[in-house]
Amino acid sequence: MGRAKKVTASPGRLGDLSSSSSGSLEGAARGRNTTIVIPCYNEAERLRTDEFLAFARREHDTQLLFVNDGSTDDTSGVIRSMRRLCPDRIDVVDMPVNVGKAEAVRRGMQIGCTSGSRFVGFWDADLATPLDHVAMFKEVMEDKPEVDMVFGARVGLLGRDIRRSMKRHYLGRVFATLASITLGLGVYDTQCGSKLFRVDDRGDLETVISMPFHTRWVFDCEMIGRFSALRRSRVRGGVRKWGKVDDGDMSGSIYEYPLHRWEDVGGSKVKSSDVIKMAWGLMQVRRRYFWRRWPEDRL
Repeated sequence: MGRAKKVTASPGRLGDLSSSSSGSLEGAARGRNTTIVIPCYNEAERLRTDEFLAFARREHDTQLLFVNDGSTDDTSGVIRSMRRLCPDRIDVVDMPVNVGKAEAVRRGMQIGCTSGSRFVGFWDADLATPLDHVAMFKEVMEDKPEVDMVFGARVGLLGRDIRRSMKRHYLGRVFATLASITLGLGVYDTQCGSKLFRVDDRGDLETVISMPFHTRWVFDCEMIGRFSALRRSRVRGGVRKWGKVDDGDMSGSIYEYPLHRWEDVGGSKVKSSDVIKMAWGLMQVRRRYFWRRWPEDRL
């Protein structure tokens, strides 16, 4: 797989975003092999600055792009302090208002795609997944050119350190079952907040993130739905028969990486009641991307 081509953002999208960013965003991010987007909302007390700085100083080919999503605490100040110590590999985008994790991730990934990075992903700000997994994800994608995305999977295998409450584990298994049915994939963990995507010459990732997501809670699944719809649009025109999706199989493009460590960090903004909203979001994903053609009728 060759180096990704540089794409031009449509007017009013990245142009508006760049004007709200701090420092030399375009100059610092350009040319990095990998961009990792870290969405932040009121994370001033939870950001592990020492770990972020150590990673940035060690991984010279990776750019950390923090998207401060309209925080009301000192999140912006904490990020800017890190940036002053490592300006070449840490950047920050300040959203004037809170737009939600899905939109913060999308806008950050748009910047990553236009920076020339071969790989663009996102990572939860609490570092529940340690940053050393970034290199592990990249190794998979470099060794397996058929893989377009690597997802962290919180699998409690022997020799792995997965610290997850029983409540969250079983809620996660229920949701994963629903997601597998919706997406037609035997996926184990769609909601782990560590994911890496390939930026290819077809421009699939750019297309997937070209417009806001419709679902706030399951945008990860919506991304898979959009990728699948794009594939169906190439293979046999995206035809469906009796509600059953033909082609568009994503099983060979997604690689679930069993995490070596994962910690259930306190202060999560996701509540048990949100599972109902997530289930409703899955229904929207199914309706929009598996029962219709996309992107032809995406508007």
